[in-house]
Amino acid sequence: MEDYAGYTLVASILPILAFLDLGYGGAATNWATEYANTPEPTARLLLQGRLRRALGAAYVPTGVGLILAIASSIWAAMADMRWLHIPISVLSITFAVYVLSIPFAIISKLLIGTGRTTLWIIIQMIQPLVALSFVAITIWLRVTYMIPVAPAVSLLVMCIVGAKFGLASVRIPLSGVLGNRDKRVNNEALFSSAWPMMIILIANPLALSSDRLLLSWFGNTDDVASYSLGAQLFSPALALLSATGLALWPHFAKKRFVGDDTRPWRMVFIFTMVAAIGSAALIALSPWLADLISGNKIQLALVLVICLASSLVVQSAQLPMGMYMMHGSGPKFQAALLVFMFVLKFFLSFVWIPTIGPGGPALATAVAITVCQLVPGAYLIARRVA
Repeated sequence: MEDYAGYTLVASILPILAFLDLGYGGAATNWATEYANTPEPTARLLLQGRLRRALGAAYVPTGVGLILAIASSIWAAMADMRWLHIPISVLSITFAVYVLSIPFAIISKLLIGTGRTTLWIIIQMIQPLVALSFVAITIWLRVTYMIPVAPAVSLLVMCIVGAKFGLASVRIPLSGVLGNRDKRVNNEALFSSAWPMMIILIANPLALSSDRLLLSWFGNTDDVASYSLGAQLFSPALALLSATGLALWPHFAKKRFVGDDTRPWRMVFIFTMVAAIGSAALIALSPWLADLISGNKIQLALVLVICLASSLVVQSAQLPMGMYMMHGSGPKFQAALLVFMFVLKFFLSFVWIPTIGPGGPALATAVAITVCQLVPGAYLIARRVA
């Protein structure tokens, strides 16, 4: 159980590091959307210049991350330190592999902006396959202590493939984004479109992907293991809904471009109902699925499953609204709302973990999203402020 808890805890840390791309991943999606809906022949040159500048800026945290990873790995090897039965040197290697994926992750977001979300979903299927293959190889080579590196390796491979198809979607060669920076592109204006995304990428993963960290601080290993198993039941449904929700980003942008500024209420209803039906099915099947997956070693409390279900429903309702607000001042509003959500989520988790147990962070997520995103977001959309 300790190994399972440690592995899932490491895997949950990676999404929290998403802010290292400085927000240019989300900005690249908006730039690609603008390019796809702009008939002007100079649109590709503008996109190419923006990507060059974005990658140039993202190389800084990438380089710093690699240096820190190498330094901590050397230090850990000399000190022979361990954490949750995982050598710190392995954590350093995991971080190093992750930061290598940052430039490719930025470019891969071009697929979403150009409306090729189906291809992006297919490419995402590479990640679990690579992770499973990596785990199988480490077991075969009897170096199982390297298993925690699997999520980072699979993410890197997925991003490289996504970057290849992303550049093809905008007909820009790799050399076109690796050359000299385009001096006609204003750095300040470029970052002004990226900083809201950077805040979103800091606050959102911290709020949604930090549950295991919170449980490791305020709970125990059993709490982390049971939460991880419960989240494993709901994660495929959330991943599917999230991937489908991404398709709404260019969809809303295209409608807005042709003058059809339809509000997202119909999609909010559909996503909420699908999530509610799926959650009800998972609640009913959770005892059997938990026994099947864990081999009768981990039991899931009903309150934990209900809290995870409520979190799934609320996140699904927020998805269409978030995609609708990805234009103009929308990202800035979302960034501000996420900061409040982040604070409320941590406060509620701190209060509820001792009383509710491992379900505390999931329930805190549901309440925080409702109070700090759903309600104010619906008000802003109704008033056409965002």
